[in-house]
Formats: sequence, structure tokens, C-alpha cells
Amino acid sequence: MSNRSLKILVVEDSKALASTYKQVLEVESHKVTVTYDGKTELEIYEKELKKGFVGKTPFDIIISDNSMNEMNGREAAKVIRSFVPHQKFFFVTGEKQLILDEFDVDGKTMDVEEKPISMRLFLKKNKSSYSIRADYHIKT
Repeated sequence: MSNRSLKILVVEDSKALASTYKQVLEVESHKVTVTYDGKTELEIYEKELKKGFVGKTPFDIIISDNSMNEMNGREAAKVIRSFVPHQKFFFVTGEKQLILDEFDVDGKTMDVEEKPISMRLFLKKNKSSYSIRADYHIKT
């Protein structure tokens, strides 16, 4: 598997955990943007969309918690997927069942793991993104 750099959005209300994710991913040479709630996630995503990602998603993967202030991860994912259906999400949450109930978790464009997650599994899940980078058409 090649070691391609991914553009990743981390959405996690625990600043300590978000910082850990960012550090671990940057060691792997990924470009990481961090935010702490679903509302800001949408603002960042929309700003990136305006840059004109023709045929691609603005982020290779969004790593998100579910339970957050302002807007939860599920709500933000539904909005994002309404205009970019193949945006890849990886939820790391204490509410795994809520994600399983809400989305078709296929391990490709939607995946979920329960908190706490080992960094080994965290990296393994993100490395799977190398071979399934999201190069899909965006609904306009």
C-alpha cells in the first residue's frame, strides 16, 4: 500500500483527543484540519467546496465524534452527504449504535468504531483510505 498523504478533517469536542489524532496523523504525513463541533465542521466543509473540487471530495476522510455541542456528528454528516454523497466518514464515538442505526456502515465510505480506540486500530482504519480515496462526482 502506498503512503499517500490524505487531506483529513477531524471533528472532536475533546481538545486533548483531537490534538492526539492530529499529531498521530501528521506523523503519517497527512494534512489535518481540526474542529470541535458539527456546526463548524459544516462551515469548514462549505468553504472547501467553494474552492472548486471538481470530481473530488474536499476531504479524503472526515473523522468525527458524534456527541458534540452546537451540532452532533450524525447531523453534520447527513447535511454533507446531501450534497456530497460519497464523502468518506469514520466515526469514533461512544455512541456506535446510533451511527449503525442512522447510516449504511460499509467500512468504505462510512465506518465506525467505539471509543476508546487504540491508536493502532485508528491508524489501520485511516490507512484503508489510501486505496479508496473519494474521487466521486459532487451533486450540484
